[in-house]
Amino acid sequence: MRHGEELAVTRTLAKQGMPVLRTLHGTAMAEGGSFAWLNSRTAVIGRGIRINDDGISQIAEVLRYQGVELLVVDLCGYDIHIDGHFLMIDVDLALIWPRGLSFVFLEKLRQLGIRTIEMNEDDNPWIVNGLAIAPGRVIMPRGLSDRTREALSRNNVTVLEIDYDKVQLNGGGIHCSTSPLIRDSVD
Repeated sequence: MRHGEELAVTRTLAKQGMPVLRTLHGTAMAEGGSFAWLNSRTAVIGRGIRINDDGISQIAEVLRYQGVELLVVDLCGYDIHIDGHFLMIDVDLALIWPRGLSFVFLEKLRQLGIRTIEMNEDDNPWIVNGLAIAPGRVIMPRGLSDRTREALSRNNVTVLEIDYDKVQLNGGGIHCSTSPLIRDSVD
């Protein structure tokens, strides 16, 4: 679905002075919505209908060269991206929809010291597809349940809720609509 955008994106990044460490080639396929940093030495990618083994392998190679471990999470059914189930909202805190994540990954988060806040059925399912704009500060669409709002508040997370339902009709959330290129160190 996104094939053909690569050249325009590469040119735009080059004009901005961003280093391009590698471009995927051959049959490799990956999209940013299925990639997330957990800390400066660990990242996660969700394998699914838009992320294949060749893409994962090529991304893992670049990250390994930088001393970063890439965890692979198999997505369920026709899930597109991991950002429909997982959002880092602080250096040691993530919002999750656990039904879309493997138990092995949830245990790895615990081992890494990453606490989790679980969404529930009363939440707008798109809230996990938000955007952390600073540690403990996140933009989300409206639709937080009281339970999740209270859990976020207890963990000192500031939520900026915006109307986004019309954009979601086109099949994308807030994280899907952004392309963070520069970030502060997570350590």
